Amino acid sequence: MARTASPSWRDFLPRFERGAMALFALTLALSALVGDRPLGAMLRVQPGALLSGAGLWQPLTANFVFPGDGVGLVIGTLFSQWLFGSDLERFWGTRRYVTLVLSAGTAGYLAYALVSPWLPELEHGGSSGFDLAAIAAYGVVFAKRELSLFGAATFRGRTLAIILVLLGLIGPVMRGASWTTPIPWLISVGIALLVTTQPWRRRGDRDGTTRKPRGKAKPSHLKVVPKELLN
Repeated sequence: MARTASPSWRDFLPRFERGAMALFALTLALSALVGDRPLGAMLRVQPGALLSGAGLWQPLTANFVFPGDGVGLVIGTLFSQWLFGSDLERFWGTRRYVTLVLSAGTAGYLAYALVSPWLPELEHGGSSGFDLAAIAAYGVVFAKRELSLFGAATFRGRTLAIILVLLGLIGPVMRGASWTTPIPWLISVGIALLVTTQPWRRRGDRDGTTRKPRGKAKPSHLKVVPKELLN
C-alpha cells in the first residue's frame, strides 16, 4: 500500500489571501522605512492640516504609516489580516473586502482630521482603524462560527470579535495614551458594522417598504386558458 503523506504544519495554518496580505505588507514597508522620518509625518494625519487645505491625502495614507515608536503594532496588523481579514476576503472577494476596510479606515481618519482643531493636538497614523473594522465585520459575517483560542478556550466569532475590538479601543487609553487616540478607530468600526449589518434593509422588510424594481412592469407570460379547453 502506498504511504499517505503526513500533514505538514503549514496545513493547519489559514491561507493568507492576497488583498489582506497586501494591506499588511504595505503597512509594514511604509512604517519601517518612513515611520520615523519627515515623510512619514507628512503621510499621517496632522491636526488642522486638512482644514487649512494641506494634507488632502493624509486620511488615506495614514492607514499605512505607524509612528516610529509604534512599528511593533504591525504585528497586530499581521494577526488581524491573516486570521480574520483573509476569511472575509474569501467570503466577499478581494475587491469588496479591501474596499470595505480601507474605506472604513479612511473615513475614520477623515472624520478625525475635520474635528482635530478642537481636540488636543495629536498626529494619527497606522492600520488600527481598518484592522478593527475587519475584526468587527468578521463578528457579523461569522457570528456563530466556533473558534478555538490556542486550545485554551472556545469562542463564537461574534464574542471573540467584541472582545478584540474593545481591547483595541480601550487598551491604548488604559496604557496612558490620549483619550483622542481611539476616535478614528471607533468611527471605522461603526462604519464596518453599518455596512455589514445593513439595518435599513431589515427595517424595510418589517415595514413592508421593500424597494420595488425601477421601470415598467414586464407583462406576464402566463395566459388564462378557458375552462372548456381544459376538458
